[in-house]
Amino acid sequence: SWRNPHVTMDLRRTDDGAANEVWGVESSSANTLLRIGIEQGVVAVGDHVTLTGALSRHGLPAMAAFVITLEDGTDLPIWPRPAMRLGYEVKPAPISTVAAEISRSEARGIFRVWSRPDLKGLFLQSDHLPFTLAALTAQEAWNPLEEDPVLDCIPRGMPSVMNSPFPVEFVDQRNTIVMRLEEYDVVRTIHLESMPSTSTRFRMPVGHSVGYWERNTLVVTTTRISDKFFDDGGTPQGETAEIVERFTLSEDGTRLDYESIHTDPFTFTEPARQTGYWDWIPGEQIRPYDCEAR
Repeated sequence: SWRNPHVTMDLRRTDDGAANEVWGVESSSANTLLRIGIEQGVVAVGDHVTLTGALSRHGLPAMAAFVITLEDGTDLPIWPRPAMRLGYEVKPAPISTVAAEISRSEARGIFRVWSRPDLKGLFLQSDHLPFTLAALTAQEAWNPLEEDPVLDCIPRGMPSVMNSPFPVEFVDQRNTIVMRLEEYDVVRTIHLESMPSTSTRFRMPVGHSVGYWERNTLVVTTTRISDKFFDDGGTPQGETAEIVERFTLSEDGTRLDYESIHTDPFTFTEPARQTGYWDWIPGEQIRPYDCEAR
């Protein structure tokens, strides 16, 4: 099943006397594999392959596959980040010269497609997240196999949706800025003019965002968030959560630095800070995500 959020396949084992034992296999997303030049036709039903990865911690006939070795001996990193940790080389697929030139001619300030600088680790970093006891208790009780909404293709809301390995795009619409996030085809609207009080507005997963410019920095405040999770690890989020984001464009226009400050007395004992950045790769585009549920 060549899909987002994760490519899956079944493997029938024929070695070690395990004939007819079928294993469930999960790897990275279809969009990620396309960006490193791996397409669906690389493997077909009936192929003999070897998979390298992590076995199920529950003793099930299942695994997360990091590398697939084809019959001709070719190794393909079908889960790039862990494959790199194992020493496999991962390179992005070439971007057409025409697409890159069009991107250069259309880029204006923050308004372009921004990409992850590499395939290593999470986008957001934090030296310290001061979780409350209630938040830590909820993390311990979290069962991602049953409770993670993305398994049913329910998109993450703010702020979790920002911790994504996929590109984002800013689109200028004068009084508003539309932020398109490739993961789960999420769209955020940032209002640049004063809005009626958000206290009477219904809650949304991405909340209500109001922004303004400080020179080359877009400052965005988001409230009225309905997503009950702060992250993808089961950390709860309170109804009064407020997020202040700063998107700062570098002088040469090739990097966009990101900072978010989270104020939420239910989740944190004090305001929490996360940082990250995107690079500009001319010609990169937002691809359809078209998530398929498990």
